[in-house]
Amino acid sequence: MKIRVKRIFLGLLGLLIVVMAFNYKLIGYGLGQAQGQFKVMWNARPIAEVLSDPQFPDSLKATLSMVEEIKQFAIDTLGLKSSKNYTTVYDQQGKEILWVVTVCDPYKFEPLMWSFPIIGSFTYKGFFDYQKAVDLAKSMKEKGYDISMRSVSGWSTLGWFRDPILSNMLADGPGDLSNTIIHELTHGTIFIPDSMTFNENLATFIGNRGALEFLKSKYGADSEEYRNHVVLKKDAKIFTQYIVQAAKQLDSLYQDISGESDSLKHIRKTVFIDEIMANKDTLSFLDTLHYKGYFENYRPNNAYFISFLNYRERQDDFESLLVDSLDNQLMEFINYWKRNYEK
Repeated sequence: MKIRVKRIFLGLLGLLIVVMAFNYKLIGYGLGQAQGQFKVMWNARPIAEVLSDPQFPDSLKATLSMVEEIKQFAIDTLGLKSSKNYTTVYDQQGKEILWVVTVCDPYKFEPLMWSFPIIGSFTYKGFFDYQKAVDLAKSMKEKGYDISMRSVSGWSTLGWFRDPILSNMLADGPGDLSNTIIHELTHGTIFIPDSMTFNENLATFIGNRGALEFLKSKYGADSEEYRNHVVLKKDAKIFTQYIVQAAKQLDSLYQDISGESDSLKHIRKTVFIDEIMANKDTLSFLDTLHYKGYFENYRPNNAYFISFLNYRERQDDFESLLVDSLDNQLMEFINYWKRNYEK
């Protein structure tokens, strides 16, 4: 019996060694991400402690004091799942702490996918280590891919850990903070593995709508806080519809020229993206400062468009469902998806 148990143990150990040998890069990446996540968690402090800290900027404290109110609104009024997240604060001291890299074929909307156990596959890879993100972006660009690298203001660990408030979340006021919190709480309520575009589009839609409802509830429909955010979101909708439509047209162009040489593809792609950038200035925003100079220091590529579509491609579809079928009731909209996909 002991010999049999020993053989089973050795067999499992051998299997583990083989798995680790073939997945050492994934394991190394996971350990690096875990280290970054634990650093954030370890150095996060209770909200009450931060509010009483004279070293923490007063300009951020007013917004920070609303966190629990936003959470309760999301739970009680919108029907999102109760969460132990956002009871602590991690002070970024104005620095970015997480970056994501998106990699895409230069002449097709086919992103490189990264797969992870349990949570599924994603069109981006995140890093707490800035240099590692830069190294990946550089190596993929050298191979001919389109690259997008950006910092992120928040993320969800999907209930694995207690997510803190990041101090950079507070910089743009209660509208953006409520949007981010409701967005991330949506991930904790409704999440489908290997359906990243659906998950992010749904969370984006609920975050945007939920933030408007929170501001209206707290300040009133005639308040400056609410009206300014309405204008911001209307302009965001104009820009979103423009980029989504432009991306679809670019995708059609790629299909039309799929048999051409790469040099011709490059020319046609360059001309089309030039037009996208130039025609952006013809959009009629309610606030002309919104999106002013948006492409001045950045040229969009396929990785940019893929990232944009991942979060915003289905916004009009969700709005049609909310308005036409659910009487514009956001809680009913959330319940509609919870019935089939509650986490």
